[in-house]
Amino acid sequence: MSVSDFSPSAAPAPPRRDGPALAASTSRVLDAARLTAAAVVLVFHASGMWTDNQPALHAALGKASHAAVVVFFVISGYVIAYSAGTLNRGACHYAVARLSRLYSVLAPALLLTALVEAVVRATDPVVAARYVHAPSWVRYLLSAVFGSESGWWSAAPPINSPLWSLSYEFWYYVLFGLWRNRRAFRHWRWWLALAALVAGPKILLLLPVWLLGVGARNLSRPALGRGLGWLLAGLLLALAGPAVAGLPAWPGAVGDRPLFMAGQFLTDWVVGLLFAAAIWLLPAGRPVPASAGPGYLRRAADLSFSLYVLHFPLLLLWRTLGGWRVNDLGQLTQAMVGVTLLAALLGWGLERQRRRWVRFFGRIIERVFG
Repeated sequence: MSVSDFSPSAAPAPPRRDGPALAASTSRVLDAARLTAAAVVLVFHASGMWTDNQPALHAALGKASHAAVVVFFVISGYVIAYSAGTLNRGACHYAVARLSRLYSVLAPALLLTALVEAVVRATDPVVAARYVHAPSWVRYLLSAVFGSESGWWSAAPPINSPLWSLSYEFWYYVLFGLWRNRRAFRHWRWWLALAALVAGPKILLLLPVWLLGVGARNLSRPALGRGLGWLLAGLLLALAGPAVAGLPAWPGAVGDRPLFMAGQFLTDWVVGLLFAAAIWLLPAGRPVPASAGPGYLRRAADLSFSLYVLHFPLLLLWRTLGGWRVNDLGQLTQAMVGVTLLAALLGWGLERQRRRWVRFFGRIIERVFG
């Protein structure tokens, strides 16, 4: 692998822009979708912890929550394709950017999860019996190296079950990075095959969903008028809701062995296709100015990642320490609002530490490949 294009101590090489700039309207749609998806997952998990008298509603929320992760995958593919094309500075910069983004949230999330597990074990044996599966340290280790979903096992800590999707994301980043930067690797086909083998069948079955996001970014848009483009995109987004609610789980249910979270991969392909086609058809519109700072919607959406990976253990902590009352909607609402605010505050702090992670991984890659 060549690393002559990267040195953390040197000025970065000028980026090459591949493809059109991101339209402001598309950026707003993606930000709104990120926030909505994170909120849906939060509501589903909070409902499951506090209520037991609305099974039909909880089942519907479960479908919506899994569809929200599908939306996250499509958005991830779109954003990574855009980022790699706009800030195209080579394989090492790509690796540093992706690793720093993941670990800046994953490492604190694992630490928080371990602390909450210790509290739950000490204070609430009923919750501990449901959400703590021994040996915990194996699950934390596998999650830390993005191996919790490789092969045929599914081993994310149950006390923070949303971490399963980060293992999927990581291997999509690896596969896409190897392909896009293939000229930097000798025998890149072998490396790509090895990465696919380590990722395992479950992760590969949902790879088409992530690639739909890449396609939505990179494929040329049809020549549609602004009004028609918005109309078609809106219709596809409107169809996504009934598709999530009405389509059966093909070929199996989410969570069932042996595919676990990829159990309904065919259904997920359909939902992902509807959402990806919608953002592909959005009119190009005015590009986001290079000098423009993030607006309120973008700032809030940037915290959706932290909300997603932190909310589950925070909800359990709130339930354990707050005098839990089943089916108490007032307490449920308080928990959701409180956890959202706390996760946002923690996420704001984690975002401010991002530069440290960039420098950390930059030094490691420079030492290994320099």
